[in-house]
Amino acid sequence: MFRLLFLTLTSCFQDVSIMKVQDKESLDSSTVITDTNISTDTNNVISDTSDTNTSQILNGNVGYTNFYLRQVACPACVGAQQEITVEFVTKFFENTTANHTDWIPEVGTCTNQLLITVPSTNPVNMGSQLIVEGSVNNFAANYINNEYYASIYESMYDRNTNYTVQLSDNESFNFKSIEGFDSLEPYEMLYVDPSYAFAAPIYKNGMTFSWAPYGSDSSFLITIAIYTPDGSQLLGYVACAAPDQGFMTIPGEYLQQYPHWGLAAIHLARHKVVRVPYYPLEGYIETHMEWEVVGTGHIE
Repeated sequence: MFRLLFLTLTSCFQDVSIMKVQDKESLDSSTVITDTNISTDTNNVISDTSDTNTSQILNGNVGYTNFYLRQVACPACVGAQQEITVEFVTKFFENTTANHTDWIPEVGTCTNQLLITVPSTNPVNMGSQLIVEGSVNNFAANYINNEYYASIYESMYDRNTNYTVQLSDNESFNFKSIEGFDSLEPYEMLYVDPSYAFAAPIYKNGMTFSWAPYGSDSSFLITIAIYTPDGSQLLGYVACAAPDQGFMTIPGEYLQQYPHWGLAAIHLARHKVVRVPYYPLEGYIETHMEWEVVGTGHIE
């Protein structure tokens, strides 16, 4: 099964519209964008070996957890129903060597053809509900369509916190959440008023973005989707990955082909992937923390 990487957006810039934003759940598409250069190595996946139980040998993946926060700078400009969305998804399956995060580009690379691939797995039902316990807040995720799902308020997201996922059979596993940003530059891409949105210039000869705080062991992914100046057609996109070092430059070679005043939707996302042991299924759970901000700009 395939999912396009980023959200298609709408614009209110000078009464120009692009497309209606789609939720992550609706990104399945028969129109597949492929990239034969996508790396399938797992260098960006960290294994948690802190568990001292060495009497049982674990192999492969038996689960996937995604804790995802998305903040849209101008919801009215992109057809989003709300500014902030926080979603938790966990699923269990029979042992597999496949990873759910192989689509994330290797750090230090860029691509203009990126595809999210979701491996085919055989689901395992671990009960009707699980409880996610943070340092301050707890919430429940219910079993729906072979996965555990919860949508929560942003105030219930505990940053940089060790969470425990408690299953109905008293088994559990742990993961650690990540934090977002105190600042993002250029600041103009975060304008919230539709009359000012898309004001941030994205320079054709190369564009540098910066953020703070930085310095974590996460990776950072910037994706820019470019549309025609009237917003009627998606022209293409570029995605670049870097360490969480506080800045990234999108090379001009990926932007030169686009017209001046082409509208841009800018996705800035921090990703952290850690494999944690889960002994009941004799494998690892791939935990994927994801914090994304969506801004707007134009090609200049």
